[in-house]
Amino acid sequence: MSVIPCLVDRWSEENNNIILTWKQNERGLEPDHHFKKRCWSESFKLLQKIQGIPAATERLQLEMTVSYNTFLFSLDFSNASEIEESLTNSLLRALEACGSQVSCSDPVQLWETVLQTFDASVFVPCVHKLLLIQWMLWLMQGQLERVLTLLMQTNHKRERSAPVNLQTETRNLALSTEEDSSLKVAMAAKDLKDLLHICTVMCQGVEQMKKEKYSEALEAFQEAEGLPSPRSLLAQLHNLTGQSFAKLGQPHCALHFYRKAVEVDGACHSALYQSALVFRQLGNPKAEMEALHLLYSAVQLQSDKSSSSASLVSPAMLFGGAQMSFISRVPSPSLILHTLAHTCVFNGSISDGVEYYLDLLASLQSDGKDLIQKGDGTSFPRIPVVYLEAGFALLKANRYCDALVVCEEVITSTLDVLPERLLLDADEKLKGADSDVVLENVDLVLWAGAAHLLQAQAHWKLKDTKEAITDFTRAINQLFKVFIKQKNWKQKHFGNSEAMIERMVTVEAAKGQALAGRGLCFLEGGQLKEALRDLNVSLQMTQGCKNTEMWLTEVLWRLDRREEASAHWRDVHRIKDAPKSIKLPLYLQLWPDETAFDFSDLKKKIEEYIQGKKT
Repeated sequence: MSVIPCLVDRWSEENNNIILTWKQNERGLEPDHHFKKRCWSESFKLLQKIQGIPAATERLQLEMTVSYNTFLFSLDFSNASEIEESLTNSLLRALEACGSQVSCSDPVQLWETVLQTFDASVFVPCVHKLLLIQWMLWLMQGQLERVLTLLMQTNHKRERSAPVNLQTETRNLALSTEEDSSLKVAMAAKDLKDLLHICTVMCQGVEQMKKEKYSEALEAFQEAEGLPSPRSLLAQLHNLTGQSFAKLGQPHCALHFYRKAVEVDGACHSALYQSALVFRQLGNPKAEMEALHLLYSAVQLQSDKSSSSASLVSPAMLFGGAQMSFISRVPSPSLILHTLAHTCVFNGSISDGVEYYLDLLASLQSDGKDLIQKGDGTSFPRIPVVYLEAGFALLKANRYCDALVVCEEVITSTLDVLPERLLLDADEKLKGADSDVVLENVDLVLWAGAAHLLQAQAHWKLKDTKEAITDFTRAINQLFKVFIKQKNWKQKHFGNSEAMIERMVTVEAAKGQALAGRGLCFLEGGQLKEALRDLNVSLQMTQGCKNTEMWLTEVLWRLDRREEASAHWRDVHRIKDAPKSIKLPLYLQLWPDETAFDFSDLKKKIEEYIQGKKT
């Protein structure tokens, strides 16, 4: 009989040595992941030895403690179902040691039996440690209803005056977290309980957010703020509070909490990203660009460091992949850089935007991505679009030769895949796959046409009118490959797809810009009939472009059609600029509205002509 106490002492010492060794490693600045695996292996072997003999009450405290430690170590090396199976086995052995035979394998019913069996016994602290493991496993799997049931079973003696909910049960949970100094544990029960408490409340808040119940989510987050938590978790809590305020239409409150999140933990990248979104909503591009710049720098700094962590239980483990993605969602570094570049150029910070675009192009080239590969389902734009935007930015920065080179990449990559002609029927209802093929072909035509259009603008800026006309003509030839049967196609739901309507309107705008550009070149070269033709057709494509209207007036005057010219002049100045009904891509924003042309001489002549008629 003396063998049993001897085994208990030996196994207790073995457990304590494993834990002491782990604690020494854990205190290091960078806990070793491989060392954690070794501790798990040793603890698992010890548990196998203990469970290799029949369960008995004299070894029960030891067995449950070693089980607790092993489950904690195993989080990185086993899936939740495997740990839960081992936990069920440990609970059944505990009941067996007390003479209770249970055949039910349902964990909810099993826990009800365990809690009733060990109620008020010396084993309650050990049972509650295993209950924390069960709570943790269900939280990791997002099974909040089961967590609620488990906590209600634990609180079965408490009188409930308020409606039952997870926040109330968690707040009022009475667990025995006493520790036995003779048996070391990898993580104190109180620390694990506190971490589970705040993570559970946060998960509840996230679920409310997903249901668009932002006021209820805010209540959960505000309750969680009063709970003990690591700095990184508190930062995410502030971040979620800010997101809730943003959804409730209180952007300034949102910014306050995003700021708090970053102050608590500079690595809370999601708060920086959400700040940028709010600044955009508030129409503050300077602050938006600053937030995006800080975000990109922070993400780059993090990517240079090892992101692996050997912490025993982290919030990321408890939230699970889907919840963690929602809580700390941040775009990829490439998408952040693209957003930053786009925002800078769109808001006039051209030199910064150009540098960001060039960095982005270098990154895409280093990744070896095919220029026209299909999208990966993320919100990152297609690569030709990035090149076209970069070409546009270079044009704005007066780096015309660089713009020519960048746009040539798009032309070369699309050369072999361009359709000969696209005849589209607005009355035809396209199915999913067919619609995708048509959209892809329209995109290819648009990209190639836009690349030639940007090159034409670069040549025009370089005073090379002949080459500009050539490229404008190439752009026109490309874009007019897309033809729609119906003249009133804008009033129809083309292919039952809003995406198709958007593409077609963009193609029409590009056609109008290419024709206007070539018309201007003809005007400068004195080819007035050709200029008249192109400018007229351009205005049919894109009505309301004031510069194009003025060039047309100039052409009419030079053709000695003075009456038409003066009437057109009056019409242009009588009608206010109509608001644009479509949102053009960035790379179509330059021409022709920003094309400098001096109309002062024309104005003087027309005013004299009109005055002369009056006299």
